[in-house]
Amino acid sequence: MKKSCDLMTWAGAAAVACVAVFAAGRPVAAEEAREHSVFVEIDAHEGPVVVPWQNRLYFTTKPDFQSEDTHIAIRYVDLDTQEIGTFLPRSNMANGMQLSADGAALLVAEQGTMDTPGAISRIDLADGTRKVIVDSFEGKPFNSPNKVIQSSDGWIYFSDPDYGANQGFKPEPQLPPAVYAHDPSTGKTHRLTTEIARPHGLALSPDETVLYIGDTDAIDGKHPYDPEKSHSILSAPLEAPHRLGRLSEVLSVPVGIPDGFIVTAPAGDIWVGAGDGLRHYGADGALKAVHDSAGPVFNLTQHGNAIYSTADTAVWRTDTLPDGDDGED
Repeated sequence: MKKSCDLMTWAGAAAVACVAVFAAGRPVAAEEAREHSVFVEIDAHEGPVVVPWQNRLYFTTKPDFQSEDTHIAIRYVDLDTQEIGTFLPRSNMANGMQLSADGAALLVAEQGTMDTPGAISRIDLADGTRKVIVDSFEGKPFNSPNKVIQSSDGWIYFSDPDYGANQGFKPEPQLPPAVYAHDPSTGKTHRLTTEIARPHGLALSPDETVLYIGDTDAIDGKHPYDPEKSHSILSAPLEAPHRLGRLSEVLSVPVGIPDGFIVTAPAGDIWVGAGDGLRHYGADGALKAVHDSAGPVFNLTQHGNAIYSTADTAVWRTDTLPDGDDGED
């Protein structure tokens, strides 16, 4: 099949992405019995996280890197009324987010700017109070933290690629791209790996013994999409909360990059935001379904039997079966 490349904004992953649409064979169609549709039209780019006690879905907005005043807001949509509100009109270039273990705050991967360091922060949902959890490693500032997740025992995992510098809103990196683990109980941060060219999305297995990491080197933020470089999800056993075992590839998406993804219980299925929409894989990396979202999907989150995904122009909702499947076997 001929590779067709279109220039498009891939904010938070690359300023300009040339997406090669060359899936081998015909994509698996999403099944008709499941609902997959636009939940609300809004410039939702990243970070989706549901706060149950507020009945809200929070997200970070699409930045305009051509603007002299590039910024990212944190907004939310009410899950019942679909009313949209603004939590923070300006953030420190927030990207991925997760609800804190106590449910009272957002954990935010802040990419930072030329003047403010990137960080992992905690932003209180009640009043917007921001507390920096960590903003450096061995005395050097992070590059541009991208995704953040937290385990049930409190450890915080985050990726730190170099997209900020490549997109022109951060200084040149002082650290290699890496994945980190932070222990809030001690305040100590551990570097898990620098083996991945551009670490991006993160997820834990349902039993939290395996860490999944996206490598999105195919889009580096300043060059066209390069299909010869990685656009894969890898995994490694967590031998300890701060130590990874051997990395191995789980899957590679044929269109775009695996930007954000989640791993669902109980089977460990992997739902991936990619260049052609929302992709559903089994735990073994076998494709189950592709849900067309009229373009790329950047990140996603699960709430009950629904998956909400962000696609720059809208939030999409995909209903699943009670076990997290979607009917394709």
